[in-house]
Parts: sequence; C-alpha cells; structure tokens
Amino acid sequence: MVQRLIVPVDGSHESWRAIKVATALGRRCDAPVDVVEVVLTDSDIGDAERRVFDGVRDLGIDDVEVTAYVELATETVSASLAELLEGHPEATILMSSHGRGRSAALLGSVTEDLLHREFGPLVVVGRKVTEASFEGPVVVTVDGSELSEQALPLAAAWAIELGVPLWIVEVNEPSQVSSEHLVESSYVARLARHLSEASKHQTEFEVLHGHPADEVAGFAQRMGASLIVATTHGRTGLSRLRIGSTAAAFVRHALCPVLLVRPPAVDAGHRAHA
Repeated sequence: MVQRLIVPVDGSHESWRAIKVATALGRRCDAPVDVVEVVLTDSDIGDAERRVFDGVRDLGIDDVEVTAYVELATETVSASLAELLEGHPEATILMSSHGRGRSAALLGSVTEDLLHREFGPLVVVGRKVTEASFEGPVVVTVDGSELSEQALPLAAAWAIELGVPLWIVEVNEPSQVSSEHLVESSYVARLARHLSEASKHQTEFEVLHGHPADEVAGFAQRMGASLIVATTHGRTGLSRLRIGSTAAAFVRHALCPVLLVRPPAVDAGHRAHA
C-alpha cells in the first residue's frame, strides 16, 4: 500500500515538519522517502538544491532511504506534483498543510490545488502534529452519505498495511435519548461488520456527539490514532468550497496526520449539474 512517499518542501520550517512524519511512516512500512522542492524559475534551482540536500543531510537519517531532488515547474507547483505522481503511481504524497506564504482559508493552497487535481490519497500534516509513530489505530469518519463511505476501503487497506485496528466513527448532534442512540449505532455497526467480514481485519465503531472536528480529533487523541481518514466531501456533497470544511477542520485540529481522498462521485455530480 505504502510503497513510496513524496514530501514536497519549500524551504519553510512548516513544510519540513512533514519529513519527520514521512520518515516514521517510511520506517513502519519499509518505504523510501523522496524530498522534493519545486521551483518556478531556473535561477531558483541552485539555492533550492542547497536547501534540500543540506536539509536531508542534517536530518541524519540512516534507517530510511531518503532521496532529495529539485524539480523545475512546468506550470504550477501542484501541477508538477501531479506529474510526479503520474510518473510514480505507486507513490503517496505526504505534505504539510501550510508552507511559506502559500495558505488558503482552509488548507495550504498547494494542498487545495493538488486535491482538486487528484482523487488522492493525500496525507496532510496539520500544525498540531508534532510526532507520529503509526502504532495506533486508523480512524475513518462517515456521516451517513455514500460520499463519506468511499473512504472505508482505503482506510481498511491502510489499517492492514500498518497492522493496526480500524475504527469507524460517526458524529451526530448531542442526544440523551437511548433509543435514538441505538438507531444511530446500528449504522456504523453495520458498516463495521461488513468491512470486517470483507477485509478479515479487526474493525470497531463508535458514535460521538458534538462538533465533528472537535469530537473526531479528541477521539483520535484518546486512542493514540496513527491516522484519520476522511473524504473531502460528505453529506453536503458539492460544496462551494473546493475542499469540504469538515475535512479541513480535521487537519486543523488533529494531533495525527489526516489522509484525505476526493470521491470520484463529486466530479461526476459536478458534470451532471453542469
């Protein structure tokens, strides 16, 4: 599943924070890590090479294969990263959500653009992530929509790869009525049962109540989760936002990386609407 990791950097401390997470994941999955800086002009290549090569050398990592290089953008940074993925279909991009001056209202603009181009998966390291061991469970969120459920097979595959349990989590409005709790639990219980039978992997479930980002981030922290998995769009479907606000909030609040995947159905719905 995790065969190669590509980590884009831009010279900022924020972008380089993702290297620590990538090497931990590479160590866990025996996968090489590529550190790449994409520059926009020929004149930037020399400085970028010094930053990347010196930065990787200073990390002093000897138990993970780490390769550094610089790419000259043919169009934009996100377009160049998409081209890298085309040349390395086995690779997964892991990146910080914010870098040097490249920030949108919800996620870093390069992350936004890349998710707009690619279905994913894309592993995003938010500002609250300080370390990652990838020894805890994988947490995947659903909201009752088919769009959100498209993350389930991917989450199961990552849980199997990491050798950790999978938790399916739904967040509903606060409720104290036990009968309602049984009804809401039946949905995630059914998903967990079906996924466990299909994957032959330990799958648990939980129903939380409150604000989705706060509740999921808190649950992941309590469980010592390795990863939160979510689709970029869920119950709200085609949002005016390019990346769903709930998915972006996961990145802002979580203490672990967030794996985002854009459902193909979003594009199909957009074409039908057009």
